[in-house]
Amino acid sequence: MTVIDDAVAQDVRTYAAQVRAALADLGTDQVDDLTDGLEANLADALADERRRHGGGSLVDEFGPPAAYADELRTAAGLAPTALSEPRGLRSALGAPGRAAAQRARHVLGRLRATRWFPPVEDLLVALRPAWWVLRGWALAHLLLQMTGSEAGSFWLPSTFAGWVLLALAVAASAEWGRGRWRTGPRWHRALLALSTFLALAALVLLLTLPDQQRWQQQMLDDAWGSSATAVDPLDGVVVEGEYAHNLFVYDADGQPVDGAQIVDQRGRPVLVDSGPDGGPGEQTDWPDGADEPVHHVGAAGPGGQTRWNVYPLRSMPASGWRYDGDTGREVVVAPELARAPAWPFANAGGVRLWGAPDASGEQAAPAPAPSGAPDVDAATPGGAPEAQAPPADAVDPADAADGDAAPPAAP
Repeated sequence: MTVIDDAVAQDVRTYAAQVRAALADLGTDQVDDLTDGLEANLADALADERRRHGGGSLVDEFGPPAAYADELRTAAGLAPTALSEPRGLRSALGAPGRAAAQRARHVLGRLRATRWFPPVEDLLVALRPAWWVLRGWALAHLLLQMTGSEAGSFWLPSTFAGWVLLALAVAASAEWGRGRWRTGPRWHRALLALSTFLALAALVLLLTLPDQQRWQQQMLDDAWGSSATAVDPLDGVVVEGEYAHNLFVYDADGQPVDGAQIVDQRGRPVLVDSGPDGGPGEQTDWPDGADEPVHHVGAAGPGGQTRWNVYPLRSMPASGWRYDGDTGREVVVAPELARAPAWPFANAGGVRLWGAPDASGEQAAPAPAPSGAPDVDAATPGGAPEAQAPPADAVDPADAADGDAAPPAAP
């Protein structure tokens, strides 16, 4: 007899003795009748189970000795006695689990008696190594998430420590599944509960990880702008790859045109900023030394409707606005605080339009447009930009904010 066979025989003798102890309330003759040949039956069943399932103790295969004794009582038509039932609070709390395990063993026994289940069971037994790997992966995944070692959703670790933890978890799961670890009843129940929890966790991870990764990829695409072609373009004017925050219009003589309304070829307003419901614009600035931020403000059109394509846009500090709880909108309370921006050039330099008459009244071909920046000599002395006062007929900001501005002429 080998050392392994001797250890199996000792396990059988110990288990049989515990079963007889659980039947001690019965007479000696009844105990002998119920347990006649118990050791041989256990040894044969254990050998068959190990050939089929790859190992495991008697407790793993047949449950605690007291539960096995109850099955012998039931098979003999004997009701369980009070002595055969464990007592105490701990036993009462564990009673549902013991009852569920006993029902599971009963169902498994009936399934094995059918014709179709044994091949299915053999297939499941052959797939057990895959379950051991999946169980270790779920354990490593949960530990990495709980410790914050991995950011976001992932199928496999991205760090060396994560791979080490995954390898250890899979190895431990496989060793336990192969029956290499000898554990007492208490640790066996704890590991069985952990295995059940990891099965549920693996199922949840397999179902949710694809959606989490798609959502994470969408967030990255939105952040880096790779999905910009999939959304509607936004209003705005782009100059050399940068959004313009204000526009300044000059006429053919190079003079500033204050209050110019700019529209596109279809008459749609050209916007570089817009406020919610006529409130402060989206463009916000906080000048150096100022006590509060400054927002863009649109011009009042017919009926008090705010227009945001009237350039250049004025600016107003935050104290010039007040929230109206009745309308849910920001309203102007200090229109005198509106300020016009400084013009880039006092004079941008005159231009000759196509087909426009010259000084002699003849139609002359225009001279080629110079390349580069506007004529600096036509600007302020020294070429430095200078704030230009608005024309005399410009609408006062206070009147515009009050909604008294006259309707603009049709283009």
